[in-house]
Amino acid sequence: MAILSWTLPVAGPGESPVRPDADQVWEGLLHKAENPSPYVPAVTACRVLERYDDGFLREITVRDADRVQERVSFEDHERVVFRPVNDPCIEQIVNELGTDETGRPTLTLRVVLSPAGAEKAEQTRYFLHETKRYFSDALQFIVDGLVQRDAR
Repeated sequence: MAILSWTLPVAGPGESPVRPDADQVWEGLLHKAENPSPYVPAVTACRVLERYDDGFLREITVRDADRVQERVSFEDHERVVFRPVNDPCIEQIVNELGTDETGRPTLTLRVVLSPAGAEKAEQTRYFLHETKRYFSDALQFIVDGLVQRDAR
């Protein structure tokens, strides 16, 4: 199993950036779970298939082509966990709300590769590089979307 992780402050650019508080970031993460397109441009469609006490099952369309089902769960008002149902390489994707040393919100994006994904990363030349690039770029888009949501 391989774990990839990135963390960014949830703040806009500039000397006086927009800085949503932790509750606003959490509300944005809940919104993103059901409506990911404004936060993750590669996701071009999303529909909720089933609802549960702790989340839901959704189907997302990536780049108008690939369909992925994910079991989404919400944990402790600080973590949203996406568990792909039909992706052999990714075990889970976690969006985790945290704080920096000044108490301002941060967002950590963690990707846990399945054993098959870790093997593919070792055997396929660009798989790990492309996976890292996709998710690190996605984190910046997510943060930008959260900031823009609260700038309105």
